[in-house]
Order: sequence, then C-alpha cells, then structure tokens
Amino acid sequence: MFLLLGAFFAGMITVFAPCIFALLPVIVGGSISGNVEDKRRPLIITASLAVSLIVFTVLLKATTLFIDISPEVITYISGGIIVGVGILTLFPQIYERIILFFNLQAKSQQLLGKGSRKGAAIGAIITGAALGPVFSSCSPVYAYLIATVLPVNFGLAMLYIVAYVIGLSIMLLLIGFIGQKLVRKMRFAANPRGWFQRTIAILFIVVGLLIITGYDKQFQTFISQNTPFDFDGLSAKLIPATSDRESKSGVLNVEPYAAPELTGLQDWINSDPQTIEELEGKVVLIDFWTYSCINCIRTQPYLKSWYETYKDSGFEIIGVHAPEFAFERSKENVENATEKAGLKYPIALDNNFSTWAAYENQYWPATYLIDAEGQVRRYHAGEGQYKETEQAIRQLLEEKGSTVPDEMSDVDNDGMSAREGQTPETYLGTRRASDYQGMQPLVSGEHVFTQAALPAVNDWTLDGKWKVNGEGVTAVGDASLTIRVAAKDLYLVTGSDAKGKIGVSVNGKSISSKDSGSDVDDSQVDVSMAQLYEVVSFDKFTNDSTIRLNVPDGVQLNAFTFGG
Repeated sequence: MFLLLGAFFAGMITVFAPCIFALLPVIVGGSISGNVEDKRRPLIITASLAVSLIVFTVLLKATTLFIDISPEVITYISGGIIVGVGILTLFPQIYERIILFFNLQAKSQQLLGKGSRKGAAIGAIITGAALGPVFSSCSPVYAYLIATVLPVNFGLAMLYIVAYVIGLSIMLLLIGFIGQKLVRKMRFAANPRGWFQRTIAILFIVVGLLIITGYDKQFQTFISQNTPFDFDGLSAKLIPATSDRESKSGVLNVEPYAAPELTGLQDWINSDPQTIEELEGKVVLIDFWTYSCINCIRTQPYLKSWYETYKDSGFEIIGVHAPEFAFERSKENVENATEKAGLKYPIALDNNFSTWAAYENQYWPATYLIDAEGQVRRYHAGEGQYKETEQAIRQLLEEKGSTVPDEMSDVDNDGMSAREGQTPETYLGTRRASDYQGMQPLVSGEHVFTQAALPAVNDWTLDGKWKVNGEGVTAVGDASLTIRVAAKDLYLVTGSDAKGKIGVSVNGKSISSKDSGSDVDDSQVDVSMAQLYEVVSFDKFTNDSTIRLNVPDGVQLNAFTFGG
C-alpha cells in the first residue's frame, strides 16, 4: 500500500523534476496552441502522454520486442516529433497544403475547417505521445518500479505504474488548464497565426533540438545544481528503504521467513545445481554479487575466510552472480574471475535476475543468512558489518548443534575499504554516467570529443573519437580519458572484446612502478579480457591526482571504482 501511494505522489511531484523543466514549454504550449478556447487540448495531450508512457514501459521494459533498438533512437524520434509539431505550428499553411493534397475532391473551405479541427487534435495526440518516453526517465520511483518490481510481479508493477501515471496526469492537467485560462485573458494570444503562437512553435523546435542533441541533459544538470528543491531526495523517500528488512535488533536482524528458492539459474561453477530444499540442515549464506563490482570484491576475503573456517561445521555459501554489464553474462568470464579471486564455494549464474527477483534484492553486494530450517534470519546490503555477520553464522551453527572454533576468523583486509572523501564509483555509459565534463555532451553515437581543460576532482573527460553507448565508451582510433580522483587505489572495469594496451599516466607523467596497480606493467594495462583491472595503487590516500588513460582502438571502458 505504501508503494502504491508512493508511486501516485511520485507521479505528482515529477513535474518539479529538473528533467521536466526543459519540457514545460511543450507541455504548456501544447495545451494553449491553436484554439485557446478548446478545453480538450490539455485532456488530449495528457491522455496521449499517459498511454504513451505505459505502452513504452510494456514494449521496451517488459518485453524483448525492441531489445536491439538503442534507447537513444526513441529519444531521437521523440525530439523529431516535437520539432515537426513546432514546424507545422509555425507554418500552418504546410499542414493545410498536406490536407488539400490528400483530399483534392473535397470542397476546400470545408476541408480546411475540418482539417484545422482534426489537425489540432492530431497535433495534441502526437505531442503527448512524443513526451511519454522522455518522461519515463524522470523519476527515481519509476526507475525503482521498472528495475525491482516489474521482474517479480508484472501485474503489480503495472498497477504501481498506472498509479504513477495518474498522479503525473493530474498535475499536467492542472498546469495545462491554468495555462489555458491565463492565455484566454490575453487577447493577442487568440490569433492562431499571431506572434504568441509562433513563439510557442519556436519553443517546440528548440526543445525538440535540445532533446535530439542531448543538451537537455546539461540543462537538467544546471537546474538540479541551482535550485533549492531536492527532487531526487524527496523521491527517494517514497522508495521502500532496505532497513525495512532489518526488523529486529541484534545480529539476527529479521523476523524469520521462508527462504525463497534458487530459481531461473543458467549454470553453476564449483558445484552441481543446488536448491534451498536440499540445503536444509545447513546454515547457508546467499551472497548476491557481480565480478566487476569493487564493493563485492572487498567482501570476498571475509567470505573465503568464513567458508574455510565453518564449512566442516555445516556452513555453506552460495554466490549468486547477477550481471551488471553485458560481458558479465559470459560463464567463461565468471569462471576466470572466480578462479582469480580464489572462490571455492558454489557460484550460481543468475543472468535473468530470477533469483534476485525472488529475494526482492536491490543491491550488489547483499547477503541473506538462512538457518538450518530454511528460514532467513539475517540480511545486510553493502560492505561492512563483517563481525556481526560472522557472529550470526556462529550463533545459527550452535543452534543446530554444530561445534564452532573458539576464535573468530582473522581477516587482513587493510586498504580495501572505502573512506570518507573518496571518489565515488563512476560509470561511463550514458545509462548511468555521472561527473562527466567536456566540451561536447555525452550522448550515444560516434563523436569527436575535446577534453575539459582541467576537470574538477571526481570528474572525468574524453579526448579524441569515441563511440558511446548505454554501458560504456569505446575508443575509435587512439583516444584518451582523463579522470581526477581522491583515492588510494583506482580500478578500471572494461567489457572490451578487443585486446590492447592502455597507457597510464599520473599528473602528467607515465605511472611509476611504485604507484602501479597489480595489472600494470611498464606503465601499461594489458587488456586481454572483460574484467576489473587494478590500475593505480598509491602508498597512501591522495586527495587530488589526475589519471590519464591512452586507449587503443576498439577497447571499451565501462566504469571506475576506488579503494582507500
């Protein structure tokens, strides 16, 4: 019930989102363009947008019908439609000639009268439909429903999405009717060929071009950074917190419930397929991870130590590998990463996120501790609380009558944890890109970039020709990426099929052997497979270092992660 109401209110406050500010001229202008006495226009635009948003969700998020179509193509189409509507509004004689061309045998005056009325309605429908896909990326709550609820329960997710759309529609209708009422009081606005209507048409064209070129995102960033209204923060409060799972104090922090079954798994590493039912009688730790996630990697010394310490006492770990990037779906890549990390416990490949959905999981890493009777007794998301987790393991083993060692395991994980002020995980693909600075916008496609003179700390910039997509950036010819960081260690995630050597420099000089990470030799990273590479490892934490990567043709970069 909370999420249903949350979705409704999230829809209402979406009109205050930075990504909607750039579209307000289209929303208001679409409601008041043409005949200002036509009260149907706000209704038509809003209804069309609502239907478009729901259909877009079903076709592109819940099916594989358009799986090979880049999301940016939809953006180009939406922007193109808005530009087209603007042109027809600016030059209404073009639409009239189109009507005459296709209806030559009708009386021209009747035709133009009917065509004008029909054209107004059609224009409103097209405008609303074009805005649907753009609105779909404007709310954290909407994103939460798509990523977390939709894979688990399609019907329930659609109910929440409809609630979101209803909330959004109410606010859009309010804006449209208020705008229309104000315009009616301005006589100069009534002339469909007057300067006011032409100004609206020009705004349509400008907004459409901003969407097509991606500059609307820069406008969104500017609004977000220069407005006191924290839309994302308010929206985040409408998403169920993970702490809701932690309903009890102590190391066994959840009310016991039956552990969901391991389901929809593609393959297993280190063991034959296993089930929760078959594992009853053992204490089981389910660990959701993905091999290029540095936060997951930081937990592995503890997982390995617990497994070796308690496996003979009736303890088991199941690592459920849920891929964050496409290259992590490869069993060979996961096997290589498992071997490199020295993981001996069973690993299950959850490429379709079926088990992830069954557990209603949201994070990498996340652990679920199950007792010998198949009940979940502890949950934790992210790094940390290692002592508490081990205490819970020991307590559950003792509950079932197992003998445990007198001493807890001793793990040396110095330098692996994150620290305050450290550069956050940085994604490079358009789907989750953050902290990019450059002379050109970061949009999908093949573009020549000119780097920012000096990016701010935590920011990154590109130079040369790059192919950009949702997951990362790929060098076209020799190109470079510069990132300014506060960290001790820097890790690079690359999903490249191409092989090559990436040159590394620090503060304008080739990286020294002293500062080189374990995957750097002679100031170069030898990219041989899709994985996480340790590039930089300083003696101590540095507050400001500029790292430059000279990337050969065809090598793709996906993300940076950091250690303190």
